Amino acid sequence: MIIEIQFTDDCPNAADIVDLVQALARDRPKIQVHLRAVSEGRPIPNGFSGSPTVLIDGKNPFNAVNVDGPSCALHPPTSSDVEVAIRAAGGDAII
Repeated sequence: MIIEIQFTDDCPNAADIVDLVQALARDRPKIQVHLRAVSEGRPIPNGFSGSPTVLIDGKNPFNAVNVDGPSCALHPPTSSDVEVAIRAAGGDAII
């Protein structure tokens, strides 16, 4: 399972999500965590829906709408939302 977290440096919600996902992945080699910083002047990555965006195996489990520039998400996922999404995506077997 690959979990990609796309974030902007100034987003107040990103750090908690990054910490949670990294903690879940610790000692679980089947979970890979990729962090991608999103900033002005650089191409916006596929699937970015505001910071933090969490993609699980390339899919956004929250059905969020993509945005065309670096910004904070209007309704960012909570830590419990992310944990539930990882389990639903098959992470139950590895968490």
